[in-house]
Amino acid sequence: MMRRQGARGAAMLHGTRVLDLSGDAAGAYAGRMLALLGADVVKVEPPSGDATRRRGPRRDETGETSALFASLNTSKRSVVVDPDTVAGRGALLSLVERAEVVIEDATPGWWRERGLDFEVLTRSTGVAVCSITPFGQAGPRAGWRMTALTAAAAGGQMMLCGDPDDPPLKTAGHQAAMQAGLHGFAATLTALFAARRDGVGEWVDISMQEAQAASLEGFGPTAMVRGLDSERAGNQARAVWGIYPCADGFVGVASMARQTGSVYRCIGHPELTETPVFADLAANPEANEFVASLVLEWTMQRTAREIFDESQRHRAPFSLIPTPRDLLEWPPLREAGFWSDVDHPALGRHSLPRLPFSLDGRFEAPRRAPLLGEHTAEVMAEAAALPARTARVVDDTPRRPLEGIRVLDMTQVWAGPYATRFLADMGADVIHLEGPSFPDAVRGVGRGDDPRSFNKAPYFNEYNRNKRGLAMDLHRPEGLEAFRRIARQADVVIENWSVGVSERLGIGFADLQAINPRLSLVQMPGFAQQGPEAERVGFGPTIEQMGGLVALQGYVGGQPHKSGISYGDPTGGITAAGATVAALLQREQTGRGAHVVVSQRDNILGMVGEFMVAESAGLPYPVREGSHDPDAAPHNVYRTRDDHGRMQGDILGREIGEFHDTWLAIAVDSDESWAALRGVVADPHLDDPAYATHAGRKAHEAAIDAVIEAWARERDASAEAARLQAVGVSALPVMSPLMLVRDEHLQARGFFPTTVHPEAGEHTVTRPVWLMRHRPQPPIQPAPCFGEHNVVILRELAGYSDTDLERFEADGVIATVPLKA
Repeated sequence: MMRRQGARGAAMLHGTRVLDLSGDAAGAYAGRMLALLGADVVKVEPPSGDATRRRGPRRDETGETSALFASLNTSKRSVVVDPDTVAGRGALLSLVERAEVVIEDATPGWWRERGLDFEVLTRSTGVAVCSITPFGQAGPRAGWRMTALTAAAAGGQMMLCGDPDDPPLKTAGHQAAMQAGLHGFAATLTALFAARRDGVGEWVDISMQEAQAASLEGFGPTAMVRGLDSERAGNQARAVWGIYPCADGFVGVASMARQTGSVYRCIGHPELTETPVFADLAANPEANEFVASLVLEWTMQRTAREIFDESQRHRAPFSLIPTPRDLLEWPPLREAGFWSDVDHPALGRHSLPRLPFSLDGRFEAPRRAPLLGEHTAEVMAEAAALPARTARVVDDTPRRPLEGIRVLDMTQVWAGPYATRFLADMGADVIHLEGPSFPDAVRGVGRGDDPRSFNKAPYFNEYNRNKRGLAMDLHRPEGLEAFRRIARQADVVIENWSVGVSERLGIGFADLQAINPRLSLVQMPGFAQQGPEAERVGFGPTIEQMGGLVALQGYVGGQPHKSGISYGDPTGGITAAGATVAALLQREQTGRGAHVVVSQRDNILGMVGEFMVAESAGLPYPVREGSHDPDAAPHNVYRTRDDHGRMQGDILGREIGEFHDTWLAIAVDSDESWAALRGVVADPHLDDPAYATHAGRKAHEAAIDAVIEAWARERDASAEAARLQAVGVSALPVMSPLMLVRDEHLQARGFFPTTVHPEAGEHTVTRPVWLMRHRPQPPIQPAPCFGEHNVVILRELAGYSDTDLERFEADGVIATVPLKA
């Protein structure tokens, strides 16, 4: 299974053999990312072909024209193997024994029944196996069915998306699967890095539900720590955080408190910057409402492009909401060579997005997806010529995958800390660096009456667990020199600053290489590190808007709708974690660190890749259809009886009242599951012969929905989901952040352990999403207090004396309490 060289540059994972056994989007997306890194990814399909070959958008029913399959399986090869035959099982085992990586997503136990015991194979061959399943390998719901809709319902994000008076809204496409796929990509590289280091294979267990439940912005920590839930905030969570109509469509804006001044100047009201009540709109509802009226008045007098251009002059975080066609024609993307135009013998000519990050400026040009079984003879002949792999253990000391790796984490808020949290979870020594007068924005400095609130913020403490804290001023010569001393003993520096800040400080990639040639620099711009988009300001919502997601999702007949979380942050963060490990793997071959640039907007473009393929191939695709799906009916969420209610909290953690909001997601994707649903609902109105086929159900979807809505209103969502799953129907309660904390399945899997923080006390956190079978997972360490490890880090890694450190603290070079700027 040796790989042919790509069209652009050296392949970063050249020679790495990957077997993609997945049958759905999550595993396929993980494999796509590895393929775009240069790995030889072989897609193993049954004689009938992968299930995604039959999903839309597609041109026909041949199984060769699906835009979803084309997007998920770029740059792979396809072999046909029937695992239900003796010969097929033998061929499959032969392929597995010659692979370094296996990705699979079958129901737990399914492959073992067909001769593949991953517990045994990881030990005997040293292979890294990544299993991505709906609910993980064990637990009460391990065998439950999941579709794109119920996957969205499972993890908490869907409950936060939409308007408070309307049903929860599913995000466009297969976002829950894409998120899990990104986790699979990063976890697989981490397992591969460890396997190559010590010769011990690994079996990674990833739950699609947990991948989302660990990515709930501040809503998850509020539920875990304060026992308060969150309601859907609609399209405008705050006046400077949402979507607005304009003269010719819609625009988005997403501003942190530190950037509100730029927004005020942009809309022609600089005087607001002088009034304290407008500095924190989240804490001042009346001021928020007033600013929203000003923003709306301003946007309605301008076109989207005028707003976009004017905002750039003020560095205000406004964004366009482009369609797939807009993005395919977007000049900066075309000029950067982001799109590859390929010819497919069945689908025809279409555009594919490249990898969202580069290593040393290199990308692998995407190739078209394979036809079914196109490479069977070729791959099997290659396998016959290769010896089976055997494990060669060089170090059987139990240690975590990234133990011994040191990371200097210069990031703030969510995307960057989210990336480094996963590196810390896997054993890396992550040092989170903040400025004495510029603490991480989510520490909540100055909020509430507690003068030590900066060490107790649930948001910060959730996403910075397992790290050490250093508060040091890099604008001071002493701080910069100390940083350079630490960098000599580090493996990675990661930052999400504005473009050019690192270079101006004298710690750009060239500077770091001069200090330590084995050091990698990972940068996380919203859009680009150079070119016309480099100076554009962007946060998570801006990134999802500019990445094409928001234009595609919304209620039927409604406006584009933002996600319920700052979606670009966790998706960009997990991709950056994977890119970091890719740089470490490359260093093992080259001996040198790499310059990694992760475009968070480009990352979203890959996650809606099927829409880009469809647009470029001239295929119709769904736009703002609520939670409906062209390939399934019924496919919706239905309000259920809520006898208990949940207490809602605001951004400051204050109780604001009880609310009742429970829903049941149901997805019928076959005639068999339709028959099973009819049996549970037991309403004669569903016995109409016109509903017997998918086409008939789709034509009468509104009538069917009305019957199910009436049935669901008197029932408990959890009980009915269990009844429906028992007869083969994909159904699930739409989970809220607090419902997840109380969820018996997640509790059984130990997803919500506790840790003890020196100031915040004992509180609940999430555990790592990646469960490694053969490596230890020690107890969660609490997030660092501000500057908690200044002394030990500067003494041990930079060689400073106690006298030096006392002087640094007296001069404000380091601090343990945020200083006024």
